[in-house]
This record gives sequence, structure tokens and C-alpha cells, in this order.
Amino acid sequence: MNLKQALILVLVMAMVIPAFAETDIGFKGIGGRLGYVDPDGPDGTILFGVVADLGTWMPQLHWDASAAYWSSGEEGPGWDASWSDLALRTTVKYHFIEGPWEPYAGGGIGIHMLSFSYDYNGPGYPGDYDDSESDFALVILGGIEHQFNPNWKGSADLQFDFGDAEQTSIQVNVIYMLGK
Repeated sequence: MNLKQALILVLVMAMVIPAFAETDIGFKGIGGRLGYVDPDGPDGTILFGVVADLGTWMPQLHWDASAAYWSSGEEGPGWDASWSDLALRTTVKYHFIEGPWEPYAGGGIGIHMLSFSYDYNGPGYPGDYDDSESDFALVILGGIEHQFNPNWKGSADLQFDFGDAEQTSIQVNVIYMLGK
């Protein structure tokens, strides 16, 4: 290793080590999610789920994971159809300012476990059809977070899932912070 390479290595380490020193990753909180989803296909419906606070990569870069479920259906003379989705997501959110109200924007990835069921009981050819599939999605979101007290925080956001399982949702999260 020559002197130039050693200097570059020292400079890179000087920039990287403080970033890792600010990292606070781990299971920090758990809570519930309630919202309204407008999926590509069926009519909009209520969603519910859980969300976990997984800490921060640095003070303004927050990480979370969530699971959400929704179900919708339609029926007519002699038939009914239903759709459902169990979505698992992980997102990273950049908080623009620190304080009691923190606006953020972020993104991540998710997997949607979709199912569809159709039952026909009318004249002709009665029968049913069931199908399920799993699809990956890119997630983009924005919202605002509020720390109610040291143990509780809440957030509201608008989220877009892009992929085969496209959907838009407005959701509210309430999280209990562990170890505070």
C-alpha cells in the first residue's frame, strides 16, 4: 500500500466511522396501523395492521417494517367475488426536521400476498374459482410524525405501492416505544 492509498483509506474511514457511531438499529417500538386503501381493481376498503420501529441509521433516517391486511368483495345475482391482500413492507423515512412534528418522505420494498375468489351459483355452469399470487412492489410514502410523550408516537402518511399490486393508502400508526 502506498502513501496515496493509505491517505484515501484514512479519509474514507474518517467519514464512515462517525456515520456508524450515530446508528441506533434494533427493535425500538411496536404499534397498530389503521387506514383506507384504494387497490388497483376492487373498490377501496379499510386496512389494518402492525408496524415496528426498527431504529435509525442516523438521526434523520428512520427504518420501520409493517404488515397490513385488507379484504374487499362484490356480489350480484347468483355470484360473488372477493379479493384480499396481506402486505409485508420495509421502508426508510427521511425526517426533514427534528421536533414535536416531523415531516418525512421515504421509500422501500414490499411483498403482497394477494388472493381472489369467485363463486357462481346461477343457472348454467355453477362453479367457483380461487387464485393467489405474491408480487413485489416499490413503496413511496410521505407524512408527518408526532411524539406524544416519551413512550408514544403517532404518524399519518400517504403511501403508494408500485408493481403488479398497485395501490394507494392513507394510514395512521400509533407506536409504543420500548425501553423508554
